[in-house]
Amino acid sequence: MKKHPLIGVLVVLVLIFSACTTPKYFHDESSYKRQKELQNSRSANVFSDISLGIFSVVTAAAFDTEIDWYPSEQEFKKLKLINPTSDTIYVNMLTDVFWDEFDYCDFMDIRIPPKMECKVLVPIDANYNLYYSNTPQSDDDELLEIFTTHLGKISLYPGITVVNDTIR
Repeated sequence: MKKHPLIGVLVVLVLIFSACTTPKYFHDESSYKRQKELQNSRSANVFSDISLGIFSVVTAAAFDTEIDWYPSEQEFKKLKLINPTSDTIYVNMLTDVFWDEFDYCDFMDIRIPPKMECKVLVPIDANYNLYYSNTPQSDDDELLEIFTTHLGKISLYPGITVVNDTIR
């Protein structure tokens, strides 16, 4: 049986690069750039954690000591926005968390096609006001208030925030 290590390496590389791509559903240039910056920052944090962990293990083995390295706190997480409808969903995510000195970590003009999902990298411990609608106009947007620490995915269908005021 002949093994093909090149194919395995290519599959791993494709998976890594597809996992690290910026969402194609961002249509606001500043939001697109911010998402790329978040991903680069997260990648740098992961790389430094792995490097420090390997260095700590090698040092502990070389000097016959205990490993006294602990991974850093997670700063970002992926939030999956799901569009279960047959219409495009338009999403704006607003927060009071600053990304840099002048800008909030807001994401505007996310357009999720029908029956698709969009992964957005967001800061942990952030409150977001998520406005969404199946029309591009903002006068019929629905509002969801979310806390990023407790959520992993959100299914956005029209009417989820409508409260029925009638008593039967």
